[in-house]
Amino acid sequence: MDTWKSTLLPLMPPRVRAALERADGGACVTEIRLRAGGPLQLVAGVTDRLIYAPNGRPLFGPEDCEQLLSRVCEQSVYAWTEELRSGFVTLPGGCRVGISGRALQTDGRVTSFSEVTCFAFRIVREVKGAGERVLPALLDENARLRPTLILSPPGCGKTTLLRDLVRLVSGGLHGAAPQTVSLVDERFEVSGAVRGRPQFDLGPRTDVMSGLRKHEGMMRMVAAMAPQVIAMDELSGAEDVDAVLHACSCGVTPLATAHARDVESLMQRETMRALRDRRVFERYVLLSGIGEVTGVVNGQLTVDRGQLTGDS
Repeated sequence: MDTWKSTLLPLMPPRVRAALERADGGACVTEIRLRAGGPLQLVAGVTDRLIYAPNGRPLFGPEDCEQLLSRVCEQSVYAWTEELRSGFVTLPGGCRVGISGRALQTDGRVTSFSEVTCFAFRIVREVKGAGERVLPALLDENARLRPTLILSPPGCGKTTLLRDLVRLVSGGLHGAAPQTVSLVDERFEVSGAVRGRPQFDLGPRTDVMSGLRKHEGMMRMVAAMAPQVIAMDELSGAEDVDAVLHACSCGVTPLATAHARDVESLMQRETMRALRDRRVFERYVLLSGIGEVTGVVNGQLTVDRGQLTGDS
């Protein structure tokens, strides 16, 4: 049985469980989405399919939502209040469950959900060795990691690659000089942390700050943990960019991911242009398809597609 099935099937309503047990291509599934009154949606990378009950009836009903939420929260929704405010819960093994529905707010801040009607189970897989092919292109003449940004559309394996690069650099593996890494894991996906304890192998020199917004986590880790490398997933807003610039000014090497088709589309976002103007990143890794590295772009934005070398 696939690992995600052993974790998720016991949580599911009977009809959904039966459909998942019959589903083909389980090893390729990256997301499972359930919506009250709708079908089961299985996502595999950039493709998906819908599974209905007989006669086209919904496979997941409104009556299933409360029970599923209770199981996800280990029969105690109250104990998971802080996680639910953020819109997701992380299960043992690192699977993240995103929720949506009717949110309640106080002073503009989500305080709870009166109804949860949609669930997105994001399957997390640890792939040791995912970063070995690209790592030599990211090391400098002293075998230390260069400032690196991993780019791809959603669902192409950015987080998986980031996780393995953290492990390799922290462990001094595959030609890398060992470095101390601070990982800021806002959504618990990179570390799979449950109750603060990482579920994945991040190497022996990695410290993790989970559940805190990226810019806050970066500032804290730079000040408190004196890392040589600081890693984060899904770099996005101006506050994140400012925190990266601060880390660089302190001599810390950033390793991050961002949603973008390529460097050109990334730089169309005004907040990201400061990274280019200051030449923060010396390497941009381009992904297309699940785990498929299509090229490395150097800090001068010169593309070397298909030839993963460390030449400047």
